[in-house]
Amino acid sequence: MPAFLFGYCHPLYFLLLCCPLLAQKPSGDLNFYAHIQPILVKNCAGCHRPGEIGPFPLLTYQDVEKRATFIKEVTQARYMPPWHADPAFQTYQNQRILSDADLQTLAAWVDQGKKEGKMPKKSKKIPPNEVPTTLPEPDLVYEMQRDFEIPGDNSEQFRVFVIPTNLPEDVYVRGAAFMPGNRKLAHHARVMVDTTNRLRADDGIQVGATSEFGRTGVQLHDEFWMGWVPGNTPVFYAEGMAKRLPKNADLVINMHYSPTPVPASDRSKIRLYLAKKPPEKLVKTFVLGENWVTNQPFFIPADTLIRFYMRSPLVPADLHLISVLPHMHKLGKTFKSYAITPSGDLIPLIKIDRWDFNWQTTYQFNGSLTLPKGSVIYAEATYDNRAINPENPHFPPIDVSYGWGTDNEMMNLIFEYTD
Repeated sequence: MPAFLFGYCHPLYFLLLCCPLLAQKPSGDLNFYAHIQPILVKNCAGCHRPGEIGPFPLLTYQDVEKRATFIKEVTQARYMPPWHADPAFQTYQNQRILSDADLQTLAAWVDQGKKEGKMPKKSKKIPPNEVPTTLPEPDLVYEMQRDFEIPGDNSEQFRVFVIPTNLPEDVYVRGAAFMPGNRKLAHHARVMVDTTNRLRADDGIQVGATSEFGRTGVQLHDEFWMGWVPGNTPVFYAEGMAKRLPKNADLVINMHYSPTPVPASDRSKIRLYLAKKPPEKLVKTFVLGENWVTNQPFFIPADTLIRFYMRSPLVPADLHLISVLPHMHKLGKTFKSYAITPSGDLIPLIKIDRWDFNWQTTYQFNGSLTLPKGSVIYAEATYDNRAINPENPHFPPIDVSYGWGTDNEMMNLIFEYTD
């Protein structure tokens, strides 16, 4: 396989923009357990539970009843649940978009007085502090070997943490979840695999904001085994698909912490869900990044709105794409990617018209999406480095170039695939 395969708004603003629901509201008495809880379990509970990114839980009737009017407002405005990919361009398996019927049901329930109803027997089995979903317990949990003390000196921290797995044999991972110990300061994490065990002495070292790391002669088994960005959720693969984690390998976390004036700490974890047998198809990862930008240099002058374009080499063999994860920082505004086949067909991959750094997602395709041999992947991204951009970290604006830091920018497109 060629080297390239490895290598604005306030919620009220949206309320003003969005049209009210036009369809007729559902008739009949509505209650929480029969009509509302199923909607929340499917679309909201994954984030709104203890330990996750949601600022409050939405697991019980009491959780929901006291915030019902607020929930009605933000859902009708489609501010929540957060979903930024354009469904008219491409749809995804993990899509969180409430249907018109769901929105009407939620609104009508609130208007009817937020009735609780009778708890069905199956709901009694759900512990009050657990998410009422089918998410299983992880088979393996790995965590950083010690707490990392984040200095309160307003410096960005770029650190490498090494976690020995001590696995006696290869395992196959059908699902994974990165659990940052400090969600407020965790900027991103990139997990790699080292089979040489020679990076263990580097546990906790500081690395440069753009430089790579590692000891001379170390060849990572996988330079992007999994990643985490704000807003991302656990990823699970279809039956018969899994990633390989070699025996006795080390998990190497390239971790970036945002600056803070107050000392803090972090001890992040990785949860793994294992396949019961070797998969029919191995899941792999490739990344398209700034080095494939066609209108180089990747430089964003102050007070400009600029667009960059990216083009991959010819796909060397049929690829079956499983997911796509675009990545930019605070200046990012739009992102679009598609593929062109040798016969000239266009395959839509992802289109985001309003980028939000705090809600980045691994978008999982419905089934696998096949790119024929000889296809080319294209991407275009817009960056707003003007003072009118409320997300601009610099005021007044300054020139910005590539880098890992929050004040820098990136243009990455990460794919998971099988041969």
